[in-house]
Amino acid sequence: GDSGERALRKSDNVNKFERDQVDVFTLSVVDLGELTKVKIRHDDSGSNSAWHCSHVEVEGGEGATSVFPCQRWLATDEDDGQISRELPPLAPGQTMADMADSSLQLAAQRTTYHVTVYTGDLFGAGTDADVFVQLFGEEDDSGSIQLKSCKSNSINKFERDAKDMFYIECVDMGTVERLKVWTDGSGSGSDWYLEKINIDMPTLGVKRTFPCEEWFGKDTGDGTLERTLYPAPEADENYKRSTKWEIIVHTSDIRHAGTDASVFVNLYGDKGRSGKVVLGEGLKDRDQFFERGSVDSFTPEIPDIGTELVKLQVGHDGKGRGDGWHCAKVIARCLDEEQSAVEYTFLCDRWLDKEEEDGQLQVELLPETVTKKSKEGEETNVETTKLKNETYTVRVETGDKFGAGTDANCYISIHGTLGDSGERQLSKSEHMDKFQRNQIDTFTIDCVELGELYKIILREDDSNAGADWYVSNVTITDSQENEAVFLCEQWFSKSKGDKKIKRTLYPKGMSMADVEAAEKGTKKGIALKEVDGEVVNENTEDEPQSEAKPTEIKYLVTIETGPEDDMGTDADAYIILKSGEDEVSEELSLYHTGDEDEFTPGSKEEFEVEWRDIGDITAIVIGHNGVLADEGWFIRTVNVTVPTTGARYTFDCQRWLARDRGDRKLVVEFTPTAVQDFGSLVPHHVTVTTADVEDAGTECDILLKVFGENGASEQITLSSKKGSRFTRAMTADMPIEIPDLGDLTRIRLELADGKNNWLLAKMVIKNLDSEKEYVFETTDWLEKNSTLDVPIKAEDDSAPTGKTPYTITVQTSDLFACGTDANVSIILHGDTGDSGTLELKESENINKFERNSTDTFQFSLLPLGTIRRVRIWHDDSAMSSSWHLAKVTVAGEGQEFVFPCNKWLSSRKDDRNVSRDLICENLPEEEEEEVKEEEEGYEIIVVISNKKDAGTNHDIWVSLEGKDRTSDRFTLANNSGRFFDKNTSEVFFFPSGDVGEITHARIGLAPREGVDPDKDPIRQCHLHQIIVSRRPDSQSECVFTCNHWLSLPGTPKRKSYRKLAVTTTQPFNPDHPARIRSAPPPAKSKAPTLTKYLVDVKTADKFAAGTDANVFITLFGKTADSGKQALVKSDENLFERNETSSFELELTDIGTLTKIKIETDGAGLGASWCLDHVIVTNQGSGEKYTFPCDEWIDKKKGNKELFRILWPEGRKPDTVEEEVEEDDDLVTS
Repeated sequence: GDSGERALRKSDNVNKFERDQVDVFTLSVVDLGELTKVKIRHDDSGSNSAWHCSHVEVEGGEGATSVFPCQRWLATDEDDGQISRELPPLAPGQTMADMADSSLQLAAQRTTYHVTVYTGDLFGAGTDADVFVQLFGEEDDSGSIQLKSCKSNSINKFERDAKDMFYIECVDMGTVERLKVWTDGSGSGSDWYLEKINIDMPTLGVKRTFPCEEWFGKDTGDGTLERTLYPAPEADENYKRSTKWEIIVHTSDIRHAGTDASVFVNLYGDKGRSGKVVLGEGLKDRDQFFERGSVDSFTPEIPDIGTELVKLQVGHDGKGRGDGWHCAKVIARCLDEEQSAVEYTFLCDRWLDKEEEDGQLQVELLPETVTKKSKEGEETNVETTKLKNETYTVRVETGDKFGAGTDANCYISIHGTLGDSGERQLSKSEHMDKFQRNQIDTFTIDCVELGELYKIILREDDSNAGADWYVSNVTITDSQENEAVFLCEQWFSKSKGDKKIKRTLYPKGMSMADVEAAEKGTKKGIALKEVDGEVVNENTEDEPQSEAKPTEIKYLVTIETGPEDDMGTDADAYIILKSGEDEVSEELSLYHTGDEDEFTPGSKEEFEVEWRDIGDITAIVIGHNGVLADEGWFIRTVNVTVPTTGARYTFDCQRWLARDRGDRKLVVEFTPTAVQDFGSLVPHHVTVTTADVEDAGTECDILLKVFGENGASEQITLSSKKGSRFTRAMTADMPIEIPDLGDLTRIRLELADGKNNWLLAKMVIKNLDSEKEYVFETTDWLEKNSTLDVPIKAEDDSAPTGKTPYTITVQTSDLFACGTDANVSIILHGDTGDSGTLELKESENINKFERNSTDTFQFSLLPLGTIRRVRIWHDDSAMSSSWHLAKVTVAGEGQEFVFPCNKWLSSRKDDRNVSRDLICENLPEEEEEEVKEEEEGYEIIVVISNKKDAGTNHDIWVSLEGKDRTSDRFTLANNSGRFFDKNTSEVFFFPSGDVGEITHARIGLAPREGVDPDKDPIRQCHLHQIIVSRRPDSQSECVFTCNHWLSLPGTPKRKSYRKLAVTTTQPFNPDHPARIRSAPPPAKSKAPTLTKYLVDVKTADKFAAGTDANVFITLFGKTADSGKQALVKSDENLFERNETSSFELELTDIGTLTKIKIETDGAGLGASWCLDHVIVTNQGSGEKYTFPCDEWIDKKKGNKELFRILWPEGRKPDTVEEEVEEDDDLVTS
């Protein structure tokens, strides 16, 4: 037990606690057993309250004496500002004379708890009363502690909406399980509203939140002044634990050796580095350290850096009147029990001063000696693998551009596989005037060897009048003449280029993959070993490939937050993905990007997470750490899209995740309410190499479109990763997902923001399914505000396909006022791809597109093959924009293609379309393939699930049950075991009479001929669904969804077949991947067809929901997209509140719709727009698609974007009707 707090009143001295005085007090308490600690404090009263306590001795009743060293100030204006100390005892029998040998062990027994107090944001929430806490840990408690000395607010503590931080040093009591907090009710404004208290425990690597949200006061709330708080486990944060180190700094005993600057150290270990640790931070008397001839000791808590200290950086910030410093040596010792006997001594003996020696303010040191002390006190030297000191020559070449030189201060940090140099100022060059135009400046940097260099960080401080700086390159050479060249060719400026004054540069010839591997290794620490006489870092070596890790895929998560003001949260959220096969992801954090750091009410936010492929998603778990009342979160819907499988899962949540709402849960599981299939994508790997030519690099993102035999991908953004991937001579790797395009033919490139040009040397795209690689090389520049098409490189290394001249002739009709002054553009669609947007600007006529005129335009394009359609449009600008187009003729590659139109392109006339898709009327005559009369029967598509081990080597059988009769059993033979792999679909056809309207299907697994089922370990498969259609003339198909395992007959506790009800009946889909793969190649002479699409746009019924901005839509189908279509009608007021605006678009048939993109140009005073939904109807097939939105499209509202990607409403989740009949002759087990 404990004695309770006792006042030390009666001493044998009249004046107690005087300098160098011993005061003796007698206390009567019950027997406490062996003493474990003493807590001593004072009340900070009186004019001279500061007190330096040497130690406390306690003599028990039997004469045993325990000694409790302190040697610390108890004062608000000295040391760490604390007026209370917890003291652990020396070992039995030890006295203060043994203190030198025991100080480290005593320091290790104490730990620091960081206490952050959050006062609420309510009227009158602050307090002037004294506040106290008592922490209760797993092993002990802190006793009563007054929160006196605040680290964040030194004047007024506990003010309204304030955050006050305190450091409490006490004997280690383990993780804090609860705490007691109270006030003394003193002062005129004594009432207090406490929101929460955070306890950070660095030595345990845990941060806990203790919610309160209550008043403390006699006249407020429930009238109490004291409360006990408990942690909210959901808000616990775990991180890398810290360890206490003793750092002893010896300042030299020479004139002016001391410093008033802030001194720091950076420790490098075999498991990481500490980062800058400021010595004496938070201490009131820190200005008394680092005086001439002084020895200063510190015990900072440092993140775990491993068991071996490899090197140390020591330096200062150069601030203060007497900032120059001469350091003699630094001694470091870990206070962990297993390591505390090892002591590292680093000799320095040099100036760290701008005006002395090399002008550097920091230095890297290697351990001069490493000693280990045994329990008996004997010291022995420890042999370690040592690095060596190295001198690096740094040559900085300033570019030859107007204004390229700078007068700013410039700094560099060099990073290698063995560590980094720390930031060094480039201060002393061979030139008096450094960094002048077209000048090379040479600097020397002494530091510990860095290994293979993989990056540098170069910056300037934007000081002085001529601060702008253009750097051509930086070359670094070591003493062995190993050279690394870092190309730059960029401005360091706040007004030029991309307005950056700090850049990360990578060595020429090193790929981004190698850079990322080196960076990942050094973050793990510096674990040294010697190989062939050289010291290397084990952490940067390739990891053994004992077992291939599962490939991670992307999951796109969209979360819609409720619209009311209190439904958002700034808490940290996560998602867990689950499948039916007990596949569960870890907690995947939903990190905000950009300026947003919270889920705002009414927002729809998108996140991208990565995890291995878990198959069909059957549930998700959403959680967050918002434990306070105002951190509750209302989720309306969650959508999870899996691009690689083509599945989109909708979860209709409509519930609170809050401590004070609903069922008070912060973690909730949801099951899907709808599932949509939009076509799977194929994973590819892209390797991009930028040319090694001056100014070839760019910091822009690259937009990529891929063309193949089966069509083209959407435009994909290749991220520059903040400008690092596409620098000169750099090679970067990145994954992409695109549709199955067959063999690739060419790529189209575009700069995302058009800041500067870029020169690609080579791009390699690898299909990860087929392992086939496609190489694209070019010597043409990609210029800003333009596109570049690059053909595939020929396999025989012959010259790539060159560009071909094309002539486009446009004939305007002979009607009244049918010419246009608008800007006209066109896209040509051929067998090998499209031309991209071509602006029809330069004709032989000064006034283009006049009545009854013909305008001719010349372009140089990659060959397009047979041109089957064109899309032509204008921007509806100018007063006379209406245009009646007669026809378009395209000539190229010795062929001429005619595209009749004879329609208005106008927002006022005809069907009010300003865009037209035109079909070629004179396609070349080609031999028509003989068309065989199709046999009557049933086509069955089998879709195997995307689950682990879902495939099978055996056969599948199906029997169809109709209203007229039941079919025979159809065996879907798995020929040579090549069908029924995981995530595949296959099509089969069986001649059969009509069974009438199909109601059920029975499906099972049967042994494949020639395979012994008893010896085959794979006795099951997981079936997603089958699709059945009557051929040849059925216009619909029946979908039977299973999502269950099928097992071979005789498998214990498994069903040998399943009876499935019809899940849904849908229009026949000729674009199903299985049908496309099994169908013969379409005749090239088959012309595309035009289809009319009705687009109904409903504006929401909200205040100011309508818009005056221009609106555009793009429809995406499984075979093509519509391109960007303007939704215009000049004589109508469009997109008004709670109104539906309808448009008819005549387009080439694009197949089943998968999504739409709707956007505005943000123009006009009333540009803000809240869209309720869009309905698109294919008037040819009658198919109707509804795209819900109910979101703002605006730069200031919602997700603050001028566009939305919308998905059609999905089908309901799959259900299965299990067999109920016992007399079925198909039951075989």
